[in-house]
This record gives sequence, structure tokens and C-alpha cells, in this order.
Amino acid sequence: MRAADPKAAIAGLCLDPIDWAKNEENPSTAGGGAYTRGTKLIKICGITNPDDALVACQSGANLIGVIFVPKSKRCVTTEQGRAVVDTVRTFGERTARTSLKLPDSGSPISQMIGNARVLEQSSRRPLVVGVFQNQTPEFIREMVDSCGLDLVQLHGNEGMEATSSDICSVPAIRVVDIDTDPETGKASESAVETILNSITKDPLAILLDTSIKGEKVGGGTGVLFDHTIAEKIQNSGVPVIIAGGLSPDNAQDAVVATRPWGIDVCGGVEASPGIKDHSKVKKFVEGIRSAAIEADKGF
Repeated sequence: MRAADPKAAIAGLCLDPIDWAKNEENPSTAGGGAYTRGTKLIKICGITNPDDALVACQSGANLIGVIFVPKSKRCVTTEQGRAVVDTVRTFGERTARTSLKLPDSGSPISQMIGNARVLEQSSRRPLVVGVFQNQTPEFIREMVDSCGLDLVQLHGNEGMEATSSDICSVPAIRVVDIDTDPETGKASESAVETILNSITKDPLAILLDTSIKGEKVGGGTGVLFDHTIAEKIQNSGVPVIIAGGLSPDNAQDAVVATRPWGIDVCGGVEASPGIKDHSKVKKFVEGIRSAAIEADKGF
């Protein structure tokens, strides 16, 4: 009853073998209907030092992002990355990388749903995500091993298959850029269909971020994309994380309106590039948690 298309949700339950076959052939209908569990994950990205990492953890963030992309103002060294990991591990009272035991489901969307539940449970103690963009698998694996990263996030044009654990050595989040017109704020009419048809079983999760038409590489724009795209993708069963232009002032509205599975913020909680404003971090996390409770009413 909560699904945008109850008929499709019933078919997704696979009560008839024919429905199962259709789900396997068409990823846009797999997974048993709309995602309805609400906002479960908060990621604070662009962390460069232990103090900011500790505040993010204390505030209630699930994922702590460290960026290894050279062009980024928030790029960290191996030593900085390791220091953040050590802080997060100490906070979570653990001494080793958290290993995610992911299911092996039939369709890509079913896989995303199973992965989401595992990540929710595993990130109750914060995890560290290393962010990379068009960098070699060898470099990614080196940073994973040297810093002790729990997860990675691929932010370039590497493709879905590049997120395989066999390539990255740990589960990987795949960033999907929403190509947005800077004047109208609109994305392509086929954006949702294109994304759903591109999903494979390789990524741990999907993160939607803004890219600006005409620019070569997306991400880090500080611009909101049309969040109805996220809502439509979740109505097809895929839990998504949203990023791009979020701050303590607007993220609560996004949660109430779209109920995304996850929220990712970077520049919106900074005092300066690479340095977090601790009061903004706390306000952001508190606001998301409060808005998630409000958005869940009636579900």
C-alpha cells in the first residue's frame, strides 16, 4: 500500500513464477516495489583530520569520507587517511576493518536491497569510505591496505563493474552523476530509466550527485539536483544516497520530501575547504535524524 505502484509491488513479490522471470529480465520492476524504510545513513565527507572525524562520529554519522583525488581541496595523504581511520576505529571500539557479509541475490535491484540492510547494520559503528576518481585499481587497493579503509566510493567514469570487490578489495559505492542544466536545474527526462538500466550487482550502493552540463567531471558542485529523480528510483525499489548542495538549511526538506535511504554532505558543513565547522556538523546530523522521524510518520 505504501508503494507508488501497488500493482508492480505485488508483482515484485514473485507470487507467480512468471513474475519472477519478468523481474529478472526487467531491473526496473525487481525488488518488490518502492523503497519505504526512510533515511538510515548519514555520510560526512571530505574529512581531513582526526578532530573533525571524532566530531562527525560523536554527532552520529554512519560513514566518514576521506578523499584521495589529487585535484580536490580536501585530498588527504596516506598518513592523514590512516589517522582518520584510527580515530574512527577507536571511537567504535574496534581494531580492524569491518567486513561486510553481502548477500548474493538474483537481480541487481534485489542485490541493492540486500546490501542496504547489511550496510545499515554494519555502520552502526562508523565506517571510513575512501573516495576515488578515475584512479587505478592498484592505487585504490594500496590506499585501502595502507589506511585500513572499510569501503571505497568511485566518483569518476570507471563504470559499474569497477566497483567489484575483486577490483577494489572492499565493497564500493558507485556515484551516478545527475547531469543538470545550470539555468533550469532540470535533468534529462530519461535520467531515471538510464540509471535503472545501468545498475549491475557489483556496487555496494548507489549515490546520486550533481554534475553540470558541459563540465567533464561531476561532483563537488555544491548544486542541488532534482530530487524527484531519487524518489522515482526508490519507487522502483533501489535505495539511494543523495549528495550535492546539501547543508543544515536544506537537507531536512530533502529528507521529508524524498525520504532517501542516505544523505551525504561535504562543503555544506565546512568552515573552509577541508576543515569542518563542528556546530554545522552537529546541526546537520541532528536535523536529518529529526526529519527522518517526521518523514516516517504514517509509514
